[in-house]
Amino acid sequence: MTRRRLELLLVLAAASAQAAPYRAPVQVTQPAPFLTLDASAEAWQHSLGSDLGDWQLLDAQGRRVPFARVPEDGFVVPPERELKLFALPPAPTPASAPRNRAPTGWLLDLGEPDRWPAEPQQLRLRWPADAPGFQAGYRLETSADLQTWRPLSTGQLLGLRTANGAPLGQPLVALPGRPQRYLRLVWDDAAHAVQPDGATLLARPVGQASQPLARTAALPAPDADGGWVVPLGGPQPLLGLTLSGSQGTWVLPLQVQTRTGPQAPWHTIARNVFYRVDRGGAPADLAPALPLPVSASELRLLPPRGAALPPSDSLRLGWTVRTARLVWAAQGEPPFSLQVGAAAPDAGPRPLADVVPDWPREQTRLGHASLGAFTAQAQSSQPALPPRRLLLWAVLGLGVTALAAVTWRLWRQGPAQNGST
Repeated sequence: MTRRRLELLLVLAAASAQAAPYRAPVQVTQPAPFLTLDASAEAWQHSLGSDLGDWQLLDAQGRRVPFARVPEDGFVVPPERELKLFALPPAPTPASAPRNRAPTGWLLDLGEPDRWPAEPQQLRLRWPADAPGFQAGYRLETSADLQTWRPLSTGQLLGLRTANGAPLGQPLVALPGRPQRYLRLVWDDAAHAVQPDGATLLARPVGQASQPLARTAALPAPDADGGWVVPLGGPQPLLGLTLSGSQGTWVLPLQVQTRTGPQAPWHTIARNVFYRVDRGGAPADLAPALPLPVSASELRLLPPRGAALPPSDSLRLGWTVRTARLVWAAQGEPPFSLQVGAAAPDAGPRPLADVVPDWPREQTRLGHASLGAFTAQAQSSQPALPPRRLLLWAVLGLGVTALAAVTWRLWRQGPAQNGST
């Protein structure tokens, strides 16, 4: 029995020493005293976490080069801005028909474009909590002078309720391209549209941070609960989700769920209504992206039970990932490489001040590097422990186990012997 325990301890120790990380070459494209590197989506796939705790930058000799994350001080999310809604006049009706008092739509003023703190991205409309359920199509137009209008987009706003009465809506209006100062949202059918009581302008983050990574994947067949499970390939810092399709018109109220492991329960982190409205020869209307700043390695989209669903092979899930930008001093012997997927006590980013002492001065003169493809490493870059040390730790662990067993046996015998005296 002792021999079997010793063999087991040795196997476990050897296995931990033979972890297989992934490594990619780093090529310096613009030399400078301090260099930056944008991580690829593949880096997240092989990473053990979204905090970069298992990332290591290595030089040609395998020595670690300290690195830090580029601060996101320039990657500022502008504050949300409230906009005033101006009702458009009701559409004219024949004299014999009942007078229609519902506005045909709404006018919004974004202000002078040269004074925008950031580029407009979305509108988020609000309506009374007791408003009846609705599905309202719209067309969005933009103008610089309130005289000449050009089409910007079309879409759908939805206000629904779940089976238990909880509100479930789609309040976002995408602003593709760059709108001009004025926006005009015109209902397809004003009589069945909602009357909003507020509008918020959401802008794109601004600054020097790199662009988010965009990825897509086809939806698989539903699981036993009717949900679509999409592995992302590793823990990734998400920014938003989109759901697109290639055929038909559909409206899907979905729960977006994540879990911590293959056997862990799913947890709902968002509820959203995705849709596709077929416009014939014109491009289909698709729901705007769902903002979802969360770290996840696996997602599940769960539709209501019994709902009529489009074919899953016609749907694609899209998501954006926040890019990790690294910075380090050009020290060590090139070429460099980035290794991920192997935990180590001294892996991961360092504080910025420990890597770039004068960041405000250096950030305007940074060099750049590019990342190649990752390949699996046969062994961890960590030097394996010598066999004698492995054996010593194994024997030490076995001795602790034996001591615990003897202590437990003596404790069990103690009460019996006291009772016999």
